[in-house]
Parts: sequence; C-alpha cells; structure tokens
Amino acid sequence: MSDGSVTINFNGDTKDLEKDINSVGSKIKSGFSKIGSIAGTALKGATVAVGAVSTALVGLGTASVNSYADLEQNVGGIETLFKDSADTVIKNAENAYKTAGMSANDYMSTVTSFSASLLQSLGGDTAAAAKSADMAIIDMADNANKMGTSMESIQWAYQGFAKQNYTMLDNLKLGYGGTKEEMERLLADAQKLTGVKYDISNLNDVYNAIHVIQGELGITGTTAKEASETITGSISSMKASFDNFLNGSGTIDQLVQTGITSIQNIVNAVGKLLPDLVKSIAGATPQIVDGINKIFPQILNLITQNAPIILNSVGQVLMALVQSLMDYMPQLMTIAMQLIQSFMNGLISMLPQIIQMGVQLITQLITGIAQMLPQLIPQAVQCIIAIVTGLLDNIGQLVDAGIQLIMGLAEGLIQAIPQLIEALPTIIQKLISGIIENAPKIIEAGVQLILSLATGLIQAIPQLVMAIPQIIGAILQGLWELPGKIWEILVNIVTSFINWGLEIQAKANEAVIGLVTDVINWFKELPRKYLELARTNGYKHS
Repeated sequence: MSDGSVTINFNGDTKDLEKDINSVGSKIKSGFSKIGSIAGTALKGATVAVGAVSTALVGLGTASVNSYADLEQNVGGIETLFKDSADTVIKNAENAYKTAGMSANDYMSTVTSFSASLLQSLGGDTAAAAKSADMAIIDMADNANKMGTSMESIQWAYQGFAKQNYTMLDNLKLGYGGTKEEMERLLADAQKLTGVKYDISNLNDVYNAIHVIQGELGITGTTAKEASETITGSISSMKASFDNFLNGSGTIDQLVQTGITSIQNIVNAVGKLLPDLVKSIAGATPQIVDGINKIFPQILNLITQNAPIILNSVGQVLMALVQSLMDYMPQLMTIAMQLIQSFMNGLISMLPQIIQMGVQLITQLITGIAQMLPQLIPQAVQCIIAIVTGLLDNIGQLVDAGIQLIMGLAEGLIQAIPQLIEALPTIIQKLISGIIENAPKIIEAGVQLILSLATGLIQAIPQLVMAIPQIIGAILQGLWELPGKIWEILVNIVTSFINWGLEIQAKANEAVIGLVTDVINWFKELPRKYLELARTNGYKHS
C-alpha cells in the first residue's frame, strides 16, 4: 500500500546530460533564428486567441442553453411520472451534486430510466418511489466511488434490474455473479441481515436489498464523504454544481462552495506529501547543486550568444500582441461601456431600496442608543467620579504640566499675535452669526437643560441634605490645613525668587567675563590686522 511518501534518486552523474545539452544547444541556436518568422505567426495566433475568448463565451452560452433545454425535458418527465411527488424528486436532483456527485440533469434522466418499473412495484405510490429512487441513485454513486466501477456500467445494471435482467449484477462488485440465482442469493443474504423478506419480482425490494448489502460492506455514504474530503469526489461535485448553475437549478454559492472544497482537499493532499518531498529533495541537494553548477554555465553561454536574436524576437512578439489588441480595441471599449452603463442603471434602480435600508439602519441604531441611555448614564457618572478622583490625587503633577503648557501656549500666542489680530474680525463675525442663527435651538436646549437639572436637583435634595455634614467637614478640614499650606507656598515663592536672582547674577557675571575677554582678544589681534591692512595697500615694514 502506498504510504504517500515520495523518493527521488539522483547519482550526480551529468556526463550524458552535458552531452545532451551540447547537442540540443546547436538545435536551439538554429531554432532561435526561426523565432522571427514565428513572431509573424504569433500575430495571427494572438488574433486567434482573442477570438477564442469570444468563442469560449459563446460556447458557454450555448452550453447553458443546452443544459436548460435538457432540464426542461427532464423536469417534464419527472412531473409526468411522479405527479404530486415531482417536487421531492426535483429537490433531490438539485442536491445530488453533494449526495451523488451528479448534476440535476443526470440525476433526473437516471431516475426516469427505471421509475416506471419502480412505481409499479410500489403500487403507484409516488412518495415512496421518490424516496426509493433517491436511495438507489446514491447507492449507485457510492458503489462507483468505493469499488471503482464506472457510473455508466452501474446505471446499466440498475436499468437491467428494472427489466428483470440480472446479467450485469457483477458490475456492482459485491461478490455476486450476473445471474438470477445470484440475485436471489443477494436477497437471501439481505434477509438474514434485516429479517425482511425481499421479492425478486419487486424492483423496490431488489433496490432495498442491494442497499442493505452495500451498507454491510461499508459502501453506503462514501460519495457524500468523498465530496467533502477527497480530490476526486469534490471535483465531481464541483462539475455537477457547475452544470446546475448553467441551467439555473443551482446557485453561484453552491458552485463557489464546491470549488473551495476542491481547493482545500488539494491543499490538504499537498500538505501531507510536502514533508516527504522536502526531505527527499534535501537529501539530494548536493547532487542537484553540483549538476546545476555544471550545466548552468553552458546554458548562460548559449543565451549570451543568442541574445540579439532573442531580443529581436521578443520585440516582434510584443508588437504583434499590441497590434492585435489595437485591432480589437473598439469592441473592447464597446463592451466596457455597456458594462458600465448596465452597472449604473442597476445602481440607480436599486437606490430607493439602498436609501430605505440606510434609513432603517440609522433609525434602529438611534433607537438602540436611546434605549441603552438609562443604563449607560449611571455607569458614565461612576466613570466620571473615578476619573475626577484620580485627577485630584495627582493634581500636583497636573499643575506642573499645566504651568509648562501655559508657558508654551503663551509663547506661541505671543508669536502668533499678528496673525490672530488679522483673523479676529472674521472669527468674531462668524461666531456671532452662528450664535444668532442657532439662538432658538440654543435657548430651547438651555431651557430643557435647566428644567432637567432642576428636576434632578429636586429629586436629589434628600441625598444632598444627608451629605451636608460631610461637605461642611471637608470645608473645615481644608480651612484648618490652609495656614500651613499658605506658609509653605510663601516659602516656595521666596525660594524661587532667590534662585531666580542667583541664576540672573551668574548669567550676568558670565556675560561680563565674556565681554571683557572679547575686548582683550580684539586688542591682541589689532597689530596683526594693521599689518595685514598695510600689506594689502602696498606698504612695507622698515
């Protein structure tokens, strides 16, 4: 059994490889000379490529139309056979991309192939037939996934059972041959497992017996599992959902989801193989590096010798591509304008709904905030009290920082006084205009605020009365501590003045000493400067 490991063998011998490269080199050299002519062909190829895109889009549209036509025909057949239970079959068909890895069209066409016999075996009970048909198709898919038989061969077997033809029973690979006697043995084995007697002349019994045997062998449910966990199963599910998307029986969400599942399964598989692959490559790294070191100089030399031909060919190819795009530019611009126009029309048509949704969103948001305010305001008050208490505990630091801020602000204001004076009339004019324009609102809000505060104060009178002794005590405590604080403040002020005076004196002394030193140095330099001046004017020292 494969354990998923990957082994790379490399003996480091590059003699034959070098010989091959030398022989290939001459061929490449002559081949580069042909690239110029290929560039001309590339022009035609680029044109064909652009046309191929259009052809592909037309083909996609054709596939969609064909799939929809098949869907209409299949739905018509299901409605004829299953009547009131047709919706159940159609719903099962739409989900078959997950349960059976089949498109809705394939599901319904398969059901139609044996439904007449199935309905007859159930006495015309369409609901029971819909359930039995769904079980049978999922069993077919599970058998194909687990046993490796083609789905077509299994469908032939099931269609044969509907005609009491059992020659293809061995297609299911359940351990039974293709005869009536072997089918009877299968029914007997199923009866031993369930205690239910199965009649070979009843198609529903045959399908149920097969279902029992597949369940016993661990086959049941493998398709749905593989659709979510294996690469092959998820890709089959994605292909089925794509066909459903084309004919409208499936949605883009289903297609995207199956695509994501497929990618995830591929990533998981690569993740399992990657450690062994990296380990094998790491073991062979010295030989690989040695081979590259021997081969690379020859490749580089080959490219260097043919650089002019390569560059010329690349230029021709680019010109051909640009020319091709220019030829199709009018069509591209037309398509682009149509897309933009369609988008704008769609946006305009949706604006009333978008605006309505926005209004509803804002209304709900405001309503939610208003409902939360009674709970939020007491919490906010507690928060403010905590903040104020913390600030008062650190008021000394805040005062120091405030003084520095004020000093900086004052210095900045002094420097900005000319600009402030120039802008002041405009500011005052706009401020007065704003106040006058909003005066009614301000007055109304002020009245409401005063009334609210008055009401709150009246309601809080009992608490205020109870707090009066504590307030008076705090005032008396502050007054009691005030003389000592005043004396401390005066001492600090006097100390600051003394320190300030000493600092001014020290700076004055430093300035005087500097001035005297500059004067002395000037007198020392005076004779030298006099001599330089004399030399400049042509006088000589005697």
